[in-house]
Amino acid sequence: MDVYVGKGLGAIKEASENTAINLKLKNGESTEIRFIVPVDELISVYEHTEKINDRWRTIRCLGKDNCPLCKAGKYASFKTYIPVYDYKDQRVKIFKASKTVGLTIVGLAEEYGDLRKRKFKILRQGEGNNTTYQFFARDPDEFDASDLKIPNIEELIKPMSPEEIENLINQKVSSVEPTTPNTEGGFPF
Repeated sequence: MDVYVGKGLGAIKEASENTAINLKLKNGESTEIRFIVPVDELISVYEHTEKINDRWRTIRCLGKDNCPLCKAGKYASFKTYIPVYDYKDQRVKIFKASKTVGLTIVGLAEEYGDLRKRKFKILRQGEGNNTTYQFFARDPDEFDASDLKIPNIEELIKPMSPEEIENLINQKVSSVEPTTPNTEGGFPF
């Protein structure tokens, strides 16, 4: 894994611009979105979601024959990564759609054609595994997406090697002593 090191305020700005934000809605919440890439360019993968060191991690599945998580009996779910423009926040976000929601989007594309030509209100209802999303199509209108920075989905979902996955799932929280000030009031180095 490459480690990014940046310097100065420009590095902070660049890192924030290159960070993909997920579209997250709570039960009963809605927003208006616009699909900003053609549906035939959407990327779908199987992935695992595991809690490691009290933090949820998404790990791309390598297939049942190569994936340490599959070999350990863990379930991989099908996700489609959809870049959308969220009108509420006026920014590009990634909507991670389940297989069920993906099939809904297939139906929308069959009904309306190019989904980039209209806004959609998206409404989340439910929690956890009992979540559904409803889409309400708006009338077609013009939208210029040429200035939008679309995240590189392939880079976001780049698979780890089996060894990297093994190392990740075998991590333990280290017991680090808290740093205390020395007698001069500074921190020991």
